[in-house]
Amino acid sequence: MHRISQASTETSTRLDLHRVLDALPDAVATAMQAVFPDRYTPELAEQIASDARARLLGAYPVTAELRGAEWMARWGCPPWCVNDHTAPTSPDWHTSAPVETALRNIDSAHTDRENAQIPFLAARTVVVNDKPQAYGRETRVWLDFGTATGELSPAEARVVLDALRRFTTDFESVVERAARIAEDDFEGDPEIARLDREAEDRRIVTRTAELKAEADALLAGERA
Repeated sequence: MHRISQASTETSTRLDLHRVLDALPDAVATAMQAVFPDRYTPELAEQIASDARARLLGAYPVTAELRGAEWMARWGCPPWCVNDHTAPTSPDWHTSAPVETALRNIDSAHTDRENAQIPFLAARTVVVNDKPQAYGRETRVWLDFGTATGELSPAEARVVLDALRRFTTDFESVVERAARIAEDDFEGDPEIARLDREAEDRRIVTRTAELKAEADALLAGERA
C-alpha cells in the first residue's frame, strides 16, 4: 500500500509541476500588472518567468514527461527518462534520476574534497532500447558505490538489496563493538612522536646510503 501511495504522489508531483510550468508566463504577467503596473513590460515578465522556470526545473529532474509527448515519441523515452538526448555526448539509452545517499563517499584514498563530489551509494534505472528489433530491449539497475558502478539485472539488484539488509545488522554489531573498544583509546605524546619520526628518517637515510654503497661496489666489481 505504501509503494502505491508513494508512486501516486510522485506522479502527481510531476503532473502538477508540468501545469505550473505551462501557467507560469501568464501568472507572472498578471501578477506584475496587478502589483507593479509601473514596472510591467512583457519582456520583463518573460524574463522573470524564465528565471522561475529554470529554478523550478533545477529543483526537479527534467523528465521526458515534462518535456512532452513529442519529445517522448521522438526519442523513445519512458516518462521518467532524464537524459537530454539532444546534447552532443548524450547516450541513446534512458535513465531515471538517481536516488543517492546524503552521505558522501568515504574512500580513504581520496581527499575530503574529492569524496564530497560523490555519493556513498547511488542507484538508477536504465533502459537500453536502441534498435530493439535487432538488439532487443534491456532493463538494468546501475548501482554506484563510490567511484565504482555495478550494472545489474533487476533480479541481481534484488540479491544485492537483500544482502545490504542483512549486512546492516552485522555492521551495526561491528560498530557497537568498536564503540566499546574505543573507550580505551587515547592521544599519543607529540614529543615522543616527533623523536620517533626523526629516528625513522635517520634509519632510512642510513639504509639508503648502505644500499647505494653496495650497488656501487657491485658495479665496480663487474667493471673490473
